[in-house]
Amino acid sequence: MILLHGFTGGPRSFGDVPARIPDLPGHGTAPLATSWHDAVSQIVDMLGPAPEVLGGYSMGARLALAVALRAPHLVSRLVLESGSPGIEDGADRAARRLEDGDLASLLEREGIEAFLRKWEASPILAGQPHDQLRAERLRSSARGLASALRQLGQGAQPSLWKDLASLRMPALLVVGERDAKYLGIARRMQALVPHAELVVVPRAGHAPHLEGFSWRTLT
Repeated sequence: MILLHGFTGGPRSFGDVPARIPDLPGHGTAPLATSWHDAVSQIVDMLGPAPEVLGGYSMGARLALAVALRAPHLVSRLVLESGSPGIEDGADRAARRLEDGDLASLLEREGIEAFLRKWEASPILAGQPHDQLRAERLRSSARGLASALRQLGQGAQPSLWKDLASLRMPALLVVGERDAKYLGIARRMQALVPHAELVVVPRAGHAPHLEGFSWRTLT
């Protein structure tokens, strides 16, 4: 199994799971993110030659979905935790790209520690054990995370909604019960993906793997 972490994450983000968890572009020791399509191609190159279980959380789930659509013969099962096929409306996507750019500029201007203090206060991240996760988050540089925001954020991701019906591998969609936005997205995805199963983790928010869902059950 190969797992793709979320924004500011890294190999230790999922705990003690027997899986390959690479640093995604802009994170840890990986090079800067250059484009959404480059990142997807790099992950495709990590797979194979035999089909593998591919999973991801948040940003990693968005990338995992794109990889499964580009190279379905290399993915035996797809697991998406708090993921999204992207922003459908072009104007909304452009607005999000500007927002992500502003965050990237904040990172470069104030540094990673100041950025993390503000970013961890976001309501969508409420309930996460930030003190436990901060060491992993600080492995990345401000410049690297800024590149990830600009190149891998939802503003940079093309909408994949229209492609969901083409997925043929089994897909597991994992979402927290308290994450209303992504619960709605997951339910809509379940209706569009032919072989999708939805798991709603009770009392969990945006990071179910920190609040009751274990990736170890999939190995």
